[in-house]
Amino acid sequence: MNTQDTRFPRRTFLMGTAAFGVMALANPALAFADEISDKQAEADAAYASLTAMQTELDSISDEYTQALQEQEEAEAKMEEAQSQIDQANSNIATLQDHLGNVVTSTYKSGTDQFLGVLLGATSFEEFATSLSLLNDISEDKAKTVVDIKDQRTALEEAKAEYTVQAQTAEQKKNEAQARQEEAEKMVDQYQATYDQLSAEVAELVEQKRLAEEAAAAAQAAAVVAASAEQGAAEEAASQSDDDSDSGSSSGSESSSSTKSSSSKKSSKTYEGGSSTVSRAYSCIGAPYQWAAVGPSAYDCSGLVSYCVTGSHTRAFTSSSLMGYSAVSNPQPGDVCVRSGHCGIYIGGGQMIHAPHTGATVCVASVQSGMKIVRP
Repeated sequence: MNTQDTRFPRRTFLMGTAAFGVMALANPALAFADEISDKQAEADAAYASLTAMQTELDSISDEYTQALQEQEEAEAKMEEAQSQIDQANSNIATLQDHLGNVVTSTYKSGTDQFLGVLLGATSFEEFATSLSLLNDISEDKAKTVVDIKDQRTALEEAKAEYTVQAQTAEQKKNEAQARQEEAEKMVDQYQATYDQLSAEVAELVEQKRLAEEAAAAAQAAAVVAASAEQGAAEEAASQSDDDSDSGSSSGSESSSSTKSSSSKKSSKTYEGGSSTVSRAYSCIGAPYQWAAVGPSAYDCSGLVSYCVTGSHTRAFTSSSLMGYSAVSNPQPGDVCVRSGHCGIYIGGGQMIHAPHTGATVCVASVQSGMKIVRP
């Protein structure tokens, strides 16, 4: 069998740790996309070769099975011919012994017995019949011996032919077996190559996933930090306004009203948020449904309303939550919000939210543009 040596192009995956970190954090998908695509193409090529080789192996295996069957059939016919030859030799030997005994008996008894049989006839017709019968017996035995000899000759020729066939079948079987062994080695090689490339693809995909998680975590941490910074700035500004108001005349009621309506401050201090977070975790897996507030389905503000209040009634919307000031010390149980979406902050840059139609309540990174409030 002609075997084509298939070589798979290999691009070495070399990246400096610093450069890799920058690319992964900036855009993990771009950092890994080309490498994964190239490696997947190699794996696909290896799989195609493996499939083709497996098909060829199946064909060769069929050839080997056929050759083995032909060899067994030829050997069976050869053994059958030998058995018939042995039987023919035995028949010939028996007839030859019988004829020899007849001749010996005739010689010992002389011609009187033979003549007695002939001369004992009472008529010419009986004499002629007896003479013909004796001749027929001798000729029949002689013909039988000749027929058996001819049969033995034919069987010996058949045995010789079957022997040649058996030798040819044995050669074909050996050739097919050698091809099968070679094909099996090639299949094993292709399988090993495919398995290795598949493992490399899986490793790259996992590296990409980890890089994306790291990038998302870094982005979420930046969002939380920005929200905390915003909250600290708003608190400082509020404190400054309070100090300014306390030293001024109380006649400026319209100005005070304008300041208090500009932004809702957090209506409570942080108390641990354990109940809020626990309720959020208990909702994981519930389907998203627009305008739903539970208990079997939620939209984003419906989930937040239930987790904060413990009641399946809508207490907040993303718009109303946007009216709250960011907190300077985000804690689990607070609310992450941006225009059009919200979720329960659980710490570590993550939140539990009801994402969109077709999805379920799940854990995710805090999204870009969100601030963290405490309603």
